Amino acid sequence: MQETETKAAGAEIAAEGEETGESWVALPASEFEELIQKAARAAVREYRKQEEKEKRQNKYHNTFTLMKCYRDAVFHIQHAVSDGEQLELKGMTEEQQRVYLESVRRSRFKTLIMTAHIDTAVEEIERRRRAAGREVEYKAFELYFMQGMEYAEIAEELETGKNTPRRWVTAIINELSVLLWGIDEERARL
Repeated sequence: MQETETKAAGAEIAAEGEETGESWVALPASEFEELIQKAARAAVREYRKQEEKEKRQNKYHNTFTLMKCYRDAVFHIQHAVSDGEQLELKGMTEEQQRVYLESVRRSRFKTLIMTAHIDTAVEEIERRRRAAGREVEYKAFELYFMQGMEYAEIAEELETGKNTPRRWVTAIINELSVLLWGIDEERARL
């Protein structure tokens, strides 16, 4: 009885599908499960590909942002008030003064370490560009980040196309990202 009801329900669904222009396919359960597994694997592959793309974009963004802040970081190292004799800390207890100065010193020290890391990586980029005879690319990078010039000004100064300095800077930032942050395990497997 139940089998007859199932067939009847199937025929009813098929008839409805024909009315709406849809077609139905009957599959054995094993083929249906295999189809679902293939779809799930494809979805996971797509998700991982998207995740990897976002990681690369985040690395690029983080490196670009870090380089945009580089001059400010150097200023912080050179001008951070980290000695009580540099200013009068009136109205603060000795403990408050000590905590404040230690905080500034820690921040200055961390900034010093990061800028030293950046300097080493940037020196390597410069070395690579010189070795390849592409010093002008490094010059565009230096003018943009270290001197704060705009791309249009750089293009004019280096007598190049208006989009060329942006392409050079983008390529260097991508290369610099690996030098600063390393290669993650996903990329290493490729």
